[in-house]
Amino acid sequence: MAARPTRRMSADERREQLLDVLADLVLSEGYGAASIDRIAREAGIARTVVYAHFGNLEGMQHALIARTENRALQGIRRVVPDAPVGEDPDALLLEALHGFLRGVHDDPITWRLALLPIDGAPAELRGVIQRAKDAVSGLIVPVIAWGLEQRGGPRGLDPTLFTRLLITVLEDTARLVLEDPQANDPDRIVDFTRTLLQSIGRD
Repeated sequence: MAARPTRRMSADERREQLLDVLADLVLSEGYGAASIDRIAREAGIARTVVYAHFGNLEGMQHALIARTENRALQGIRRVVPDAPVGEDPDALLLEALHGFLRGVHDDPITWRLALLPIDGAPAELRGVIQRAKDAVSGLIVPVIAWGLEQRGGPRGLDPTLFTRLLITVLEDTARLVLEDPQANDPDRIVDFTRTLLQSIGRD
């Protein structure tokens, strides 16, 4: 039987395919395992196609990092509401937490690249991570300030400092979901957070 012809990919589809191949290599073997030859072979295409899309391996790594940053920020923007909002602040926090952790659970490739240490990671990645944290902080601080005002405290809690602490906790919690999703199901973490919030009285 003759082989079935493969569907021709658009330029965008091919670019995404190649970045997916690079992501799989990086996550399984580290950045040092990636090469244009290896990526082309895994994708079943000629090396010239990879060069045409990214120029070189460094350009491809930059593109993967940029895609990871964009997807992570989009995921967070989807669950962080604009302030001011009209819901109960505790319910809002729990809903946002569940949405964030479900996003991590459903897109492990993006979040593994963003949050887990990977051998040979480019120095650029550190700057990207810090830039993403600053962007997330800018989104969350107004919501935290609104929530503290709505629930009447705890009084004296600085919204900016609390947001920095919250981002650190979210990162660690996301790592738990990535490393053992069965033991650290998002629903379990949300239930724990609900109990914690209930123990913190409102003024």
